[in-house]
Amino acid sequence: MIQRIQTVYLFLVFVFSVLFITLPLANFTQAGIETSLRLSNLQVFYNAFEQVSRGWTGILLVILIAAAMVITIVTTFYYKRRLTQLFLGNLNLFIHVALIVISFLYVDNIRKQIPEPEFSYGPGIFFPIISLLLIFMANRAIRKDEELVRSADRIR
Repeated sequence: MIQRIQTVYLFLVFVFSVLFITLPLANFTQAGIETSLRLSNLQVFYNAFEQVSRGWTGILLVILIAAAMVITIVTTFYYKRRLTQLFLGNLNLFIHVALIVISFLYVDNIRKQIPEPEFSYGPGIFFPIISLLLIFMANRAIRKDEELVRSADRIR
């Protein structure tokens, strides 16, 4: 039964993951050069600001968001195995918490490397926070389904 409410929540998590990749995490301006930091276009950012070191954090963010997207898709299609769905949902929660922490640390680290930048957070950095709430709501709906099935089994 793929037409459940948790499927809608998980679909929105996937959409927000794609938006996290494509929309800017932060906007930097230095000496008239304005550049957006996007995961989909890291090379352009590093070419614009050559003094910024290429750390492992950008690669880790790409790996985490890819893992989150795969887990979200797998969770959606495991609708017959609700306990596995709950486990994958909890794993996805953990990955999103790590994604939030690492993305803010990544942007802060870059901001420290650029001398006197004009800086603002982009809309993309807030999507993992929204996804975290949606995953929590999906887990709650999956748990309700599991309780409903178990109560129906007791009646038989």
